[in-house]
Amino acid sequence: MYVSDQKTTNTLAVLILVIGPWLGVSMQVWGWMLDILLLIALLWVGRSVGRQGLRYGLVFLISGYGLALLFGGASSFHYFSFVPWAALVTLWGILANVPQRALVFWSLVAAGILGVLPTLAMLMQGIPQESIQSFVQNMMEQYRQAGMLESLKTQGISELELQSLFEQIVNTLIMLTPGLVAITALAKWGAVYYAFLRWIRISGREYRPFTEWRLPWYAIWGMNFAIVSYLLGDQFQWLAIKSIGINLMLVYGVVAFVLGSALFVALLQKPWLSGFFRFVLLFSSVLYIQVTAIVLIIMGLLDLVLDFRHMPIRKKEDSD
Repeated sequence: MYVSDQKTTNTLAVLILVIGPWLGVSMQVWGWMLDILLLIALLWVGRSVGRQGLRYGLVFLISGYGLALLFGGASSFHYFSFVPWAALVTLWGILANVPQRALVFWSLVAAGILGVLPTLAMLMQGIPQESIQSFVQNMMEQYRQAGMLESLKTQGISELELQSLFEQIVNTLIMLTPGLVAITALAKWGAVYYAFLRWIRISGREYRPFTEWRLPWYAIWGMNFAIVSYLLGDQFQWLAIKSIGINLMLVYGVVAFVLGSALFVALLQKPWLSGFFRFVLLFSSVLYIQVTAIVLIIMGLLDLVLDFRHMPIRKKEDSD
């Protein structure tokens, strides 16, 4: 009997969904690659089956995680990544004919929340202070062996000051860990969805070039919530609320930077912009990259509400 490439690919996708989580847990290799493979497999099953794609994808995904729990026990939760489940939101949006920008936004929200859940569980248990001190002491020892500690002492920086600085850096990284994990989750889903639209195609979904990337206007409320959370947490010393605000601002900063870059490239392609002016803008943006990053973030946030690409441009009327 002839086996088509389509059937072979479908079977491979189902095997990845069912066996992938168990392999990731048993071999302790759950990481970027497995998350991306599960996302690809889930979207492929949904694309191939059609209207029943969401149901089949959910069944296979539950079977895969259930198999991992069955053979690995409750300890499997320590290795689980729930980012692939965000593809279920994507499949639902496709079946419900949700507009493209709204589909992308809510899928990103799902990916970020699901991706950060294991990290939040770990942080809620607390990180032992001994582990932080051990890490700081290792950094101090590396500086001491490299001779950098003596060099810093000659500049008026004492060993206690350097140790305090390292502790602040480590604590800041721990506080920003949820945001950094959420950004990686967004990147995983975004890369897979972009690849499907660009090369594999999804029925009813049109590929849009980078210059047209944009989220729905109501996405700005997430940034508003982040700012309010940070201000309230800072005012009343609510550390948890303040951390939520900081991490949300970090995530929105990265997303807004990407959207601002798309807008910047779109503006550079405008026919009324001279080649010399394009060169000046590009050269200045590279020369002052820190200022450029801030400007692109602001542009990305404002574009959510103002939509600069479709903003009408009034032409000067010729004087009589």
